[in-house]
Amino acid sequence: MQLKHIKLSGFKSFVDPTKISFPTNMVGVVGPNGCGKSNVIDAIRWVLGELSAKNLRGESMVDVIFNGSEKRKASGQCSIELLFDNSSAKIGGEYASYNEVSIKRVMTRDAQSDYFINNSKCRRKDVQDIFLGTGLGPSSYAIIEQGMVSKLVSAKPDELRTHIEEAAGVSKYRERRRETESRIKRTKENLSRVKDIRDEIGRLIKRLENQAKAAEKYKKLNDEKSQIELDTAILFSLEAKNNRDNLQKKLDSLNRDLKIKNAESETIQSQIDQFRTENESVLSEYESAQKNFYSIGAEIAKREANLQNINKTENETKFKLEKTKENLEKAKETEKNFDELSPSEQAIHILNEIIATLKKYSIQNDSILDKANKLKVLLAEILNIASAQSKTLTEEYQSRQEDLSKEIFEAEKLKSSIEEEMQTYVEESSQAESVLISLRQKQSKFNEDLRNLENNKSIVELDSRSISEKITNIRLDLKTYEINLENSNKKIKSAGIDIEKIDFTKYEDLSINELEDKLADIETKIIRLGAINLAAPDEIEEESKRKEELDKQYDDLIEALDKLNGAIKKIDNETKTIFKDSFDAVNIKLKEVFPKLFGGGLAELNLTDDDPLHAGVILMARPPGKKNSSISQLSGGEKALTALALVFAIFDLNPAPFCLLDEVDAPLDDLNTLRFINMVEEMSKTVQFIFITHNKVSMERSDYLMGVTMQEAGVSRMVSVDVNKALELAES
Repeated sequence: MQLKHIKLSGFKSFVDPTKISFPTNMVGVVGPNGCGKSNVIDAIRWVLGELSAKNLRGESMVDVIFNGSEKRKASGQCSIELLFDNSSAKIGGEYASYNEVSIKRVMTRDAQSDYFINNSKCRRKDVQDIFLGTGLGPSSYAIIEQGMVSKLVSAKPDELRTHIEEAAGVSKYRERRRETESRIKRTKENLSRVKDIRDEIGRLIKRLENQAKAAEKYKKLNDEKSQIELDTAILFSLEAKNNRDNLQKKLDSLNRDLKIKNAESETIQSQIDQFRTENESVLSEYESAQKNFYSIGAEIAKREANLQNINKTENETKFKLEKTKENLEKAKETEKNFDELSPSEQAIHILNEIIATLKKYSIQNDSILDKANKLKVLLAEILNIASAQSKTLTEEYQSRQEDLSKEIFEAEKLKSSIEEEMQTYVEESSQAESVLISLRQKQSKFNEDLRNLENNKSIVELDSRSISEKITNIRLDLKTYEINLENSNKKIKSAGIDIEKIDFTKYEDLSINELEDKLADIETKIIRLGAINLAAPDEIEEESKRKEELDKQYDDLIEALDKLNGAIKKIDNETKTIFKDSFDAVNIKLKEVFPKLFGGGLAELNLTDDDPLHAGVILMARPPGKKNSSISQLSGGEKALTALALVFAIFDLNPAPFCLLDEVDAPLDDLNTLRFINMVEEMSKTVQFIFITHNKVSMERSDYLMGVTMQEAGVSRMVSVDVNKALELAES
């Protein structure tokens, strides 16, 4: 089984869809530090079901998705697909017939991860099951990354054991043992559950037996109860017939009384209707008189309101007249003043004296004289205007006084007219009130007579209702007796007894009360029995069959548990044998490979316990010329070679489809690198090697070189070189 190619998309630095082919068994991956070489190995580990972000050099699992760069946006998901050549049918089971098998894993940013085998969705477990025993399982020894060399060398005994178990194919037995243990657990749970159910059914059968005894007692009491109920029914039938006839007589008498009362009620109602008709006529007259009375009152109110408005207006007019008289007197006084020497005239006289004085003393000032003469003319004009206005105002006040006096006269005249109208309406109102009082008295008499008639009717109706209630009660009693009679007859007929042939004489000494007492006693006994399960006998039979089936299941589970425990012992024995044989084979091969890589020395594996099933594994190594007491005392290069020697020894036992090496030759010098690459070249005949390296010797010995570049920051790209073809071209 060979890895043909990998398809990457959105995984770490491989953001673009990238196909990486592996055409030979010695493929070298080269490139500068930080370009994404190790991401190729991480991709393979991730597809095989790795769940630890730490093992993928991340903090969380979503870190495997391209997180963006300066020029690129982050990807929403990543996808990796591995294509295997399965022409050798090393992948068995349902995929053995497939020449190619693809394993795919897709994950989104919400950490949702999906697995596919040949494009069919599957579980992670299905992917891991394919590679169980191939060296590519959870404890794979075929993927050696940076730092794992020292971890492998300094691994704890239990951890080192898992690598040998993976090579030995013990992981399959471990899985079978785990599944068997799970089945044992489930079987024990089922066994416990069956035992509990069986015990519960046993207890249930005992309860059902007690219930069956109670059911038998119930049947006897129920038979007695049925006979008493039959006797009671016959007595009820006899009494019901007699009571029904008596009640029917009472009912007929009450119906006659009811007819008489109904006739009285109808007579009174006729009188009431007549009174109401007459009363409606009186009421109509009363309403008309009342409407007339209210209409006259409204007219009186309207006239009173008019008088109030006229009085108010007259008072306001008289007030205005007094003010006008006062203003007239003032205007006349002003006019009188103008007839005498007014202050303006005095001012003109003074101005004349001033002008004469100026002329007398020959004061030559034309400006002053001119202004004085202008002032004299202006004062004369003002005097003439004021005199004219005073005369006009006096005339206006005289005219206003005459108009107001005329308004007062007209108001007095209107008041007299309204007062005469009011007197007429008051007389009409008195007459209307007398009519209204007369009609009210007449209506009161009608109402009194009507109340007496309605009271008489109420008494008659009350008697009628009393009789009706009695009739209703008798009918209900009659219906009850008829129902009792019908039920009693049904019970009698259901017992197969002809009612017409019953000899009632033998029931003369019985009473219903006595029978009811007996019935109550039997019902008390039935109640004391509690809940009765009449189906108890059938249920006992059913539950007994069920218990037999559970007993059989219990025995089958005991047998299955014995077989599963035997299978565990068999698996343990096979595991012990296979592990011991594999351990010895790896140890022999390690002793052979170690000297080849070191040019001498010794390395071996030891068990921590005599029991191969549970013992851990310890790695001992002594390079040539050294006596080391511990692996930790080895140098970095020695640890690397020791780890590689162990891996190559394991590969000899169970070659994995491919081996991934991540810069394991970094701590080696040229000589040790040459030894290492020689062994890789030898093993590549059966194993596909994909190794990341910076070592020139390793590069030169590779059949196919694959370069990883990062021309764009954060984005990895692949460049492939066929070394053999390149050498052929160079030689030609």
